[in-house]
Amino acid sequence: MDSVRSLVEARLAVARDRNPELRALIRTLGESALAAAEVADGPLEGLTVSVKDNIDIAGVPSTAGSAHWGTEPAAADAEVVRLLRAAGAVFVAKANLAEFAMGVVGRNTTFGDVRNARDPRYISGGSSSGSAVAVAARMSDAALGTDTGGSGRVPAAVNGIVGLRPTLGRVSNRGVLPVGPSFDTVTPMATDVRTAVAMLAALDRYDRADPTAVDGPRTPVDALLDKDIAGLRVGVATGFFREGVDLGVQRVVDSAVAAVRDAGAEVFEVEVPGAAEAQDRMIEIMYPEAAAVHARRLREEPHTIDPDVLRRLRIGESIAPETVTRARFWRAEFRRRVDALFETCDVVLTPTIPVDVPRRDAVDLAASTRDIARFCYVWSCYGGPAVSVPAGTHPSSGMPVGLQLTAAPWRDDVLAWAAARVADQVAQ
Repeated sequence: MDSVRSLVEARLAVARDRNPELRALIRTLGESALAAAEVADGPLEGLTVSVKDNIDIAGVPSTAGSAHWGTEPAAADAEVVRLLRAAGAVFVAKANLAEFAMGVVGRNTTFGDVRNARDPRYISGGSSSGSAVAVAARMSDAALGTDTGGSGRVPAAVNGIVGLRPTLGRVSNRGVLPVGPSFDTVTPMATDVRTAVAMLAALDRYDRADPTAVDGPRTPVDALLDKDIAGLRVGVATGFFREGVDLGVQRVVDSAVAAVRDAGAEVFEVEVPGAAEAQDRMIEIMYPEAAAVHARRLREEPHTIDPDVLRRLRIGESIAPETVTRARFWRAEFRRRVDALFETCDVVLTPTIPVDVPRRDAVDLAASTRDIARFCYVWSCYGGPAVSVPAGTHPSSGMPVGLQLTAAPWRDDVLAWAAARVADQVAQ
């Protein structure tokens, strides 16, 4: 396993060199990673992985980005860590994140704000900020993040990598600190679609011990990965997904759409019913769930919570139970309406975020979630698989632009097919 050891050593060397500036990692796992390199075996043999620090690795504290959380080592691996380890992956670091995985700009007052791997003057995205930057900066080949309302797709987009959100309930959340259990999922992140899909294939196991897990129809996620683009039906979302989109972002997305059409895909416009309401209704469910997770700390030690996170949790406390109930009924109807849309197309295509990557010194924390993640929230509310793939660079800033693709629940195989073919066309 000398080649695996050499790769691990190389990634750790990059981390030593770049992490002081980028602050992507909370800790490296050099000794255990080098030991794992000696015995790594399986379909992901030698794949170096950084793990968001709300996901447990046995013997390592999980801080969740807080100075007051996870002060003791985790007793066991999260199920996703166990599965990747069994597939031959080597864990090299725990990655920085927004405190309690709540925030989309990469801010962390305890471990330092994560800087964008392309240009440190810009936001890194969040909340899986360190996971995305670790991959983009080559501190690891891949990473595990989490995605509730866009926490994996947003940082993937702004750092120019792939962030893959599986069908809700398809991947175990056991051993992961929740944000909103109705929407949380672990997110494979990598520089390319095939690596992200290979990670998802290793994670695709029903976990009876996880109350959020769903035992759905599991067509292998890589079953269509080599299928030609001909016959792929791509619905390009209009309406809500065109409102307030930066002109440079739209130009990059339009160019990608043209390339996909020219390659032989069937491309047509669609409107996603209820998209404009989805973020508000999701917040009415998610924020109260997050407040329940942190109820004791909110009651006894609110001063230990980051002010921006505390603001969101207090909103959650203030939302009445009947409002949550109405939002859940709305979501059920929304999912039925969008299910019908996917009878007409294989994937829906949108920008991942509607704006150019904001500069760190110009972002409004209070408005950031609504402004930056609104296109991601729609698909989190729906529950089908979604992915952000690099689409090019913004004509003014030169920063990455992400393209978001979404499929019907349990059609992760269709999403993987579309993402691979779209990525191929954009790269040409």
